[in-house]
Order: sequence, then structure tokens, then C-alpha cells
Amino acid sequence: MQVQFLNTSIDVSASLLPGAASAIIFDCDGLLADTEDLWLRAVAACANARGAALTDLAGFRGGAIDDVAAQLVTIFAAAGLSTPSVDELMESLSDEFQLLIAQEATAMPGALALVRELASRFPVAVASNSPRALLDQILDRIGVRDLITCSVARDEVSAGKPAPELYVAALRKLHELDSSVNAETAVAFEDSAVGAVAAMSAGLLVVGVNADPAVVLDCHVRHTTLLDEELVDWARIVEREQPVQFGPHTLIHGSFDAATSTLTVQCQYPAEQSARVQVYAQGDCLWNELPAGRPVASASVLTESKSVSMDLTHLAEGTYRFLLVTDGVVPEWNGRTGEFTVRSTRPVAQAVAPAADTPELPEQGVSAMTWNLWFGGCHSNDGHAKQVAYLRESLHSIVALQESFGDHGRRLAAAMGWNIAQQGHDTAVISPYPLSLHATETDPFATCATVFTPTGAVTVWSVHLWHSDYGPYTADDARIPARYTLASRGERRRAAELAKILSEQGRLEREDVVSAQDPILIMGDFNVPSHLDWKPGYRANTVEWPTSRMLKGAGYADAFRVVHPNAGAVPGHTWSPIIPNNEEPRDRIDFIFSRGAHALAAYTVAGETESGAVLIPTAAEKRHIGRGANVLGHHLENAWPTDHAAVVARLSWR
Repeated sequence: MQVQFLNTSIDVSASLLPGAASAIIFDCDGLLADTEDLWLRAVAACANARGAALTDLAGFRGGAIDDVAAQLVTIFAAAGLSTPSVDELMESLSDEFQLLIAQEATAMPGALALVRELASRFPVAVASNSPRALLDQILDRIGVRDLITCSVARDEVSAGKPAPELYVAALRKLHELDSSVNAETAVAFEDSAVGAVAAMSAGLLVVGVNADPAVVLDCHVRHTTLLDEELVDWARIVEREQPVQFGPHTLIHGSFDAATSTLTVQCQYPAEQSARVQVYAQGDCLWNELPAGRPVASASVLTESKSVSMDLTHLAEGTYRFLLVTDGVVPEWNGRTGEFTVRSTRPVAQAVAPAADTPELPEQGVSAMTWNLWFGGCHSNDGHAKQVAYLRESLHSIVALQESFGDHGRRLAAAMGWNIAQQGHDTAVISPYPLSLHATETDPFATCATVFTPTGAVTVWSVHLWHSDYGPYTADDARIPARYTLASRGERRRAAELAKILSEQGRLEREDVVSAQDPILIMGDFNVPSHLDWKPGYRANTVEWPTSRMLKGAGYADAFRVVHPNAGAVPGHTWSPIIPNNEEPRDRIDFIFSRGAHALAAYTVAGETESGAVLIPTAAEKRHIGRGANVLGHHLENAWPTDHAAVVARLSWR
């Protein structure tokens, strides 16, 4: 999480239909094609043919053919009727439905005109719970197949709606054709409850279209038909989202070779700026400001290489910081800094012995922790040493790191004698146990690894979801409907990132890279609260935050809430223990979710005392983490070197 310190105002009188979009994705049955009643007739006909009279067909609306077939098998068995296989019923349903489509299917009013209008300016896809053969037949029948860019059918993904897989696959196809397409700038049209949940979970802005007020749609905007005047007008004027060209982030990372007293630094910054690496004694450094005194060493960075080596043999013993100064100022956050220590007696390089395995028995469980390091620990004096000191005093054996910022996670693992799996710049998993890193499409925001513990293998994800548009800034205002908060691009980007993580987990299981029988931990800084904490009596608004709902729907349990189910009594806030309440809303945004594992205990470190953790003093017993810590801006000597509380869970599995 990066502090924003801004309370956002929202105009609730404005429509949530966006002024610009990168792509449009439509459902098919019931939205573009008037086939929902035909589908229900096909279901009823299959049931009648086997002696079952269905009195309520509403539960089959929008359902994938395999799910409906499985439902019918259950109904037949409960009625004592002969039970065909799911595959046999799928074939019967498909045959019956295809016959009705060929004879009676028509386009929904306004569908053809809307698709034609939008397809003239946007990539357009269809994501349908129908299998490919049925989908192609329907699209041909209603005359839109030649208008759309691509389509995805139920038999081409691992799970149908309400899972987000169909939308994730459609976005992937569109992105391959046009790199500007992404979830937070795409718009989905859905008419069914399961479809709306799928699109919301994939991170799209969802337009619900259904005239039946009894049908509850989890959407941002709702219309009764595709002919609604506002919708027709929007289709004519909505503009194509222009790709945003981001310059490079200003970053610096480096290493100090004690044997040669050489500091080697790699820099990243906008080419039009001038840059210098400046070294200061740590005691002279402030937070987020350029120190007033002269640096003890400095060097210009050549734009061509953006790297520099500095001979620091003249420095006295002590701890120093290096930082990148661009155009005479410290870049935002001053976290693009590093620290190193000069000793009068240079140590002889020695191999680090692996840390002893944590003495865990199966019945005691395995201790897992998620920890946002806050720019690698660079926002705290002696941040690395404080990280090492904490881990050496604890008994955690699986640690998910966020904000590793290049090599800080590796430094921490090396200091502990642990193993590390890291994909990308941000996230990592460290453990005294053997690790296996898995390549995924999530490297900007998540790392996946298998950890081989004495109690068996466990799949571990370290996750750092997108930080902007922090929801509690607006969600705690009772005047602002939750759908306005959830429509923000930041919220939808977080949902899209989690959908990609779940999709990649499914791929790893299908390809036998990991076993579907192994327990799974998804841990990290989600930058969004849990729907379990935003209930009546706890907060001003009830907000169904999508990421925690998605994980619950996928079979994952929130370890902290399993142990502490009362959010009022034990809030478990992790953001932020060093920022005053009146400057930043408190919330629980760091999580350990598990599937196939049971939480025996859970607590926060540096959070509230009622969460179950003991306040930990420094060696000098002068400062505390948690409630005894100094606030942001005066925090450099805090024993806890980050602005997040960590979450720990003791978990067991067989």
C-alpha cells in the first residue's frame, strides 16, 4: 500500500457508464439472443423425458450446460429415477436446444444495432456459457458473428460463469490482438446473475440488462433493455480509450562490496532528467526529504548506462544511505534508497549455514506470515537488520513478502540462510524449507511457489494487488452507494489481478505443475478490505468487496476471520499502525487465505493488541511496534520497519 492521504469525493448523480473504453464484451443467451426461454424449455423437455416434472426453472437460467446437467442428475437421483451420466444429459440438452435455436431463435430487441454501433469503433467479444457448437449456431442465427472480433465458449475454459474464466479468456484474446485492452477499461454486458458475478470478478465495468426487478444483478449500471435511451446514446458517443504512456518509475537499487569498499548502483529515471547518486550518513537522513548537509560521496549517473560504481574507501565506520537525486530533488517517497554498513575490520566472506528447520509437528501446524516490507525496508533506519532480527526471534517457516523491491527479499533470505522464490520485482516467498518457483503470467503482482514442508507440499502465492483508488476513502460515506466505489478502475484492476491469479492456479493444476490435492495459501497485501468486515454494525455501509468474495466462492477461507469471526471485537487492522486515524482510515487489507488447510491460530504483528499478538520491544526496550510506535514522519527508529502490520497464521493440513 502506498499512502495517498486523500479523501475522494464522488458525484453520485453522474452515470457510471464510462466516457471511454478499450473493449466491449457481451454475454449471448438472454442478452443478444432471445434464447433464455428456449433453454429453459430444453431443460424441461429433458427432465420430462426421464419422468421428472420441473415446477421451478428459474435456477437453470444462465447456467452452463455441464452445471445444469449435474443439477438434473441430482434431481433424478433424489426422485428415485434412473440417473444418466452428466455427459449423456449434456448431449440431450444440446440436441434439444439446437433444435429450438434452429427453429425459433431471434435477436433481442436492439441487440444487432448496439453491436454494430460499438463494433465500428471497438474490439468486441462474446463470452458465453454455451459450448462452441451452440454458440456459433446462435451467433450465426441472429446475425452478429461477422461483427464481433472473437468469442469464448464454455467448453474452452476450465470453469463457466459465475467463475470469471470466460471473461479472463476473452480479455486475453482481445489483448493479444490489441495491447491497449485491459479489464479496468473494458465494459461487459450481462443479463443473468451468474454472468454479472463473473464479469465483476474479472474486473470489468458491468452493465446489467434485465427488465425483471426480481432478478438481482451484481452490476455497476442497470438497464431494462438494450433499447434504453441512455444506453443507445452512450453507444454513439463513448470514445475509444487512449493508451497511456507511462515513463519509467524512478528507482534505485545497489550493493556494497565490503571487501573492496565499492558501491555499485543501478538507476531508473526519466531520460529528460539529470541524476546523481548521493551518499549520506544514516543519522543525517530525514524521511522523504533531501538531507540539509553535504553528502559524504556523490557521483553523476550517465543517462546511457544509468549505473554507477563508487569507491568509498574514505568512509569511516558506520551506517550510510544512498539515494537518487533527480533534477536536484529526492523523488517521491525517498524509498528508492538503500543502506549499507562500513566496518573498520572487514569481515571474511563465509558461507551462510542454512537456518535450522522450525521444530513443527503436524498437530502444531506450520506458521505462515505475510509481510509488506515497505520499499524493501528502506523507509526505516537499519530496516534490513530489523527484518532479520524479527525473523530470527520468530518461528515462521513460510513468509510471503511484498515490496521486495529487487534484491531486498534476497538479502533477507540470505541473511536467514533460507530459500527464496521470486518472480518480478515486487513479491517473493521465503522459507527454510525447499522451494520450487512456478512461472506464471502474474510477475508484476504475484509469485507462486511450492514449499516442501515436513507435513507435505503446499502451494504458496505472495500477492500485491494494485494500490490506487483505495476503497475505504469513499466506502465509509453512507451518502455514496457502494457501486460507485466498486466501479473505480483501481478496484476493478485488483479484481482482474486476482482473477488472473486464480486462472493461473487452475492452469498449474491442469498441467500437473502443482497437485490439486495440495493445500494452497494465497497471502499478501490486497490493498482492499474484506466483505466479512463491512457488515451492518461494523461499518457505515455494507460493501461486498469483490476479492474476498471471489476467494470465498473459489473455496478459500480467510484464516484470520476463521480464528476471530467477530470483526467488531477483533478488527485485525493492518493498515496502518503508524498513520493517525484522522489521516488514513484503518482497515484489514493484508490476508492469508487457505484452501485445504485449517487455521489453528492467527494474529497480527504490529497491529492491535486484541488481535492476539504481543507488542515487541526493541533490544533497548525504548520503542515498540504497534501502538507504541512513532507516527509516520517520525518513524525511522521504530523497531517495526514497515507501515503495514503483518498477518500470521498457524495452519495444519494432511
